[in-house]
Amino acid sequence: MTSGPEQVAQIPVRVADRLTERLVPGGWRQLRFVPDDEVAFVREPVHGVVFHLSVNLAGRDGVLLSPSVGVEHVTAAEVQRQLFGCTGTVCQVGASMLDLVNDAETSKVSLSRWWVVLPEQVDDAVAQVVADLAAYGEPFLVGNQTLPKVIETLLDRPRSQVEYGSLAVCLAVLGDMPEALAMLARFGTVRQVFAGGLTETFIHNFTARFAN
Repeated sequence: MTSGPEQVAQIPVRVADRLTERLVPGGWRQLRFVPDDEVAFVREPVHGVVFHLSVNLAGRDGVLLSPSVGVEHVTAAEVQRQLFGCTGTVCQVGASMLDLVNDAETSKVSLSRWWVVLPEQVDDAVAQVVADLAAYGEPFLVGNQTLPKVIETLLDRPRSQVEYGSLAVCLAVLGDMPEALAMLARFGTVRQVFAGGLTETFIHNFTARFAN
């Protein structure tokens, strides 16, 4: 099934509106809406912890909503922003909904569950996103509501600079400096994904703040 540019252009606003209608009663609020990019929602289940939901809105011939979720521990996030010298949202752990669904099910699911090419398909696709959030996203979010659980999750998955940086900060915030410094060392030696001197900035600022 195909649609024209005019129909596809209507999809982002309708998706954002329908998601807002469905999620606000559950405590979520819309954080950001950028047509042709994403709509993002947040929820604060307990003080100092923020759940994030991001839904893709980009697409030319249709829109693959492809949701993802993340957990932001406010104290750790503020430290990470300071160490990187940047602003913006920092989640210590996150996952795509596709990975969460596939991890939970015995057979792989199709991306078609979130594919929208016509405005009339938005309601069903949004209902699927909300159902998947409840069934697969919420257990992940709630399961990472404490820093020790975040650390456990990160140690149980393949790690890049992103994970090592989060681990170093989470461990330092909890006061486990030997392990934090071990993760910082791995952050500095694995393949760099942070460009523009951010790797060096993070290591310098971390060492200045915690190593003594």
